[in-house]
Formats: sequence, C-alpha cells, structure tokens
Amino acid sequence: MKSIKITSFKDYVEQVCSKSLNGYIFRGVADFKAHTLVPSIGRLSKFQKATLADINKEEKHWLKRFRLEGARHVDASLTAWEWMVLARHHGLPVRLLDWTRNPLVAMYFAVWDRSGKTAAVYAERFKNHIDTEVTSDPFAVKKVGKFQPAHTSARIATQASMLTIHPDPTETYTSNTLQCFEISSKLDTRVKEQLRRCGIHPASVFPDLDGLAKSIRLDGSSS
Repeated sequence: MKSIKITSFKDYVEQVCSKSLNGYIFRGVADFKAHTLVPSIGRLSKFQKATLADINKEEKHWLKRFRLEGARHVDASLTAWEWMVLARHHGLPVRLLDWTRNPLVAMYFAVWDRSGKTAAVYAERFKNHIDTEVTSDPFAVKKVGKFQPAHTSARIATQASMLTIHPDPTETYTSNTLQCFEISSKLDTRVKEQLRRCGIHPASVFPDLDGLAKSIRLDGSSS
C-alpha cells in the first residue's frame, strides 16, 4: 500500500483527481491507525478466533432475522444483496465495506466528526466487478470485489455509494494498487470550510432530517 501525507485541501483534490486514479473508488476513515480495511463483522471480538464457517452461519442468521422482522418497514421483494446493503446501512455487522465514487464525500467521512486523530482516505480500483444480477447469492462470492448498490435510499444516491464484499471478513484488505491519503487533524478547520463551499456537508451527505438538523446546529454554532 502506498501512503501519501496530504498538506492541504488543494493538495488532496489534485492527488485524487489525477489521471492515475481514474476508475478508483474511495473510503474515508476518521482514525487511520485504528480503522483498517476490515468489514464490521470481522472487527467483532467474538469472531477473532472463530472459523469462517461459524462466521458465515452467524451472519446468515442475523440477515435472516433482519429480513423477516424488518420486512414490514420496506419492500419485501428486495434481493439478497439489497437486504445485506440495507442491513449494513442500519448498523448490522456484515461483510461489506462502504466506498464512494466521490473523493470529497470520502474526505467528509474522514474529517467531519473525528477527534484529534490522523484521518485517511483509501483509494483502490478493485478490478473484480461483481454483477449482482448474475451472482445472486452474496455468500457465493469467493474473491474480494466491488459492486454498485441499487438506489434504495436517498443516502446511497447522494453519497455515490459503492461497496466491496469480503469473503473472509476478518482479513485486512490490502494490495499493490491501494493508496492511502493521510490527513492531519491540523487541517480540519480549513478542510471543513472548503468542503462546505463545495456543497459537501451533513445535509447533503445525509439528505434527511438528521442531516438537516446537524447542518443547522453547525451553522448556529458558527454565527
């Protein structure tokens, strides 16, 4: 993995918009040292010494419960992929990692709510693209790959979401083409100001009442 220290917002934009990163997707994390590329289910302490078969069994059980008990809240005709994505976005630990095609959205997730840590934006191209209409079962995937989720929520659309699926969710993802842009907390104030000027703020990244309320609170605290 190639690591690059970012010196300014302009530096970041120039780096991520270079031709060498055409086709890459991005993931922002608030704590570079703590947030490695491991899906949420793989970070759970109960699975650190579990077999992959045990993890698969438990994850399938959680998803079945989520589907059966959550069906009244959504369109029950969702595919297995759409249920997994929905579960992920509502906090259920699964084998997916969130990415975005928009590097400014990735920077938002890296810096907006962090507390004094060195943030980072990962960039990767993921040559293995999964057609979820052809491969209908997420648990049949044997190699890390990316896929574009259906726009079943406004957040997925506005965040330009892409996801990766990790057949062994306890394994930290890395590769020779993976890049990591480290962002010092010293840049936070200026970076947030410039993100807002580019239209990247809580109300745009989370186009619902939660995001709107957060933006209003922030506007009030700065007035």
